[in-house]
Amino acid sequence: MRITLETMSNDNLPIYYTEDWKAWQDPTCPDYLDPTSNYLDRHANGPLAEKTALICDQDQLSYRALLEETCRFASGLAAAGCRRESRMLMFGSDSIEYIAAWLGAVRSGIVPVVVSDAHKDHHLKYFLEDTAASTLFIDEEQLPKLASIADQIPATLECILVRGSAAAIQGKVPAAVVVTEIADLRKNAATHFKPVLRHRHDLCYMFYSGGTTGTPKGVTHLTHDLEIVPQRHGAFWIYEQNDVVHATSKKSFTHGLWPGVLIPLYWGATSVITREPVTGSSLIELIERTQPDKLITVPTLIKLLLAEVEAREKKPNFSSLKFVVAASEKMAPELFERFYAAFGIELMDSIGSSEITYEWIANRQKDFRRGSLGKPVFGVQIKLTDDQGKDITEPNTVGDVWVNSVTRCFYYWRKLDQTQSTFHGPWVRTGDQLYFDEDGYFWFASRSDDVFKVKGLWVSPTEVEAVITGHPAVLEAAVIGVEASDGMMVPRAFVVLRKQTSEHDAIAAELMEMIRSSIGGYKVPDKIEFMDALPRTPLMKISRKSLRDALKESLLK
Repeated sequence: MRITLETMSNDNLPIYYTEDWKAWQDPTCPDYLDPTSNYLDRHANGPLAEKTALICDQDQLSYRALLEETCRFASGLAAAGCRRESRMLMFGSDSIEYIAAWLGAVRSGIVPVVVSDAHKDHHLKYFLEDTAASTLFIDEEQLPKLASIADQIPATLECILVRGSAAAIQGKVPAAVVVTEIADLRKNAATHFKPVLRHRHDLCYMFYSGGTTGTPKGVTHLTHDLEIVPQRHGAFWIYEQNDVVHATSKKSFTHGLWPGVLIPLYWGATSVITREPVTGSSLIELIERTQPDKLITVPTLIKLLLAEVEAREKKPNFSSLKFVVAASEKMAPELFERFYAAFGIELMDSIGSSEITYEWIANRQKDFRRGSLGKPVFGVQIKLTDDQGKDITEPNTVGDVWVNSVTRCFYYWRKLDQTQSTFHGPWVRTGDQLYFDEDGYFWFASRSDDVFKVKGLWVSPTEVEAVITGHPAVLEAAVIGVEASDGMMVPRAFVVLRKQTSEHDAIAAELMEMIRSSIGGYKVPDKIEFMDALPRTPLMKISRKSLRDALKESLLK
């Protein structure tokens, strides 16, 4: 019988588990709990009552005020007829109202379902139908999308809450749907609301996957996450009351909501959010104005930030920053070096997913290796398997990643086949391929759905992309497998340059020679296409799927 991690003693655990990982114990959750009390009431009724909990651009709320705002939404939702255990689809951007509505929904026993407002109108229709949401929270700016599908709104939708003016949809949605402006909902709403107790295994909240490999899937999560996740990451990443934290990802994503709002609030820290579009320039302004010590971001914004800094004569004041971590896609080695050279701060990588709730491998302040993903987060078990499904125990051997965490997704909402192919007992198959080195640090190899074979040999797009982005003229790159005229697969590269130039042929030749000499001739692209920008998912990940789809469409014309 093969020994699994669950039955192995600490002495026999793989080398990537640290001593404090082995000593960690998740908090014990009672059968029934109020999920919001440790985020709000505990602080609002204690010495942190007047401390700033949330900053949104020029506005800020204390813990007492945030609790009152959350209660307004909870009581307002109840008064509007929103039922416990029903779902509220949230289609908006970061704002005080957005955060209070999420917390208010949880407090009143409603399940908030967050999706990116970057989605198009037909996606909104899909989310309304798929969730069977009875309530929709939507920003005024997104109402044209709703208006365009007004005659297709499912019968399950009963209430629309509009942040701003609802004029754009008045008279357009079915008469049975109640449309309420949030300003009106707040007017007579009580500032006290007794929280609804939830069972620790009740469905509490939902994200939607980014849709990088197909139709977005509803990722369901249980109430106990709201106790376990902040305890784990608070210890792992040392969240404290004095922290000021900013996560650049929108709060419709786990990489924005958990590290940038929920974990800071749990520990009595200050969360910084913004409604402004994030650019290199706007991020510099926000950091200098709010002085965060923790910055959680994505590689795309790291590139934009560095480009902005390098274009300025005066270096910005980033003296407040003590911890910067990025995730969502592989970063080229030169990015870490440039960041350290610019700010004297180590840029740390990590990896996570909505299916596990948040990060499952990460670097941290007391234990990191530049360029690696780090080591397992407290409470999370990791294993790698080979093509035959056998556990990998030797360093420097690439394998499929399996993650075991009590915070894993309960199931994909209304997606039985995908649930059964992803979740196997306590283990989640992530679709990533990693390896660990002799010191137990994990390194990214590829996504299993992106790799392809050339002449019978596997090619990892990220390996080729790493070589291409090592060229001083290249800002970023994406590589996919395409079918050549002889029916065989070949690499195709798409490249964005730092500056406009007419020297495309010369740069392409240099890139091909760099690839040939460093990682092998069969990995040299058949063609290098230069683009102004690469397609991205709502989470700002490079979308290789969009490149493949666009190529297929061009071939059909």
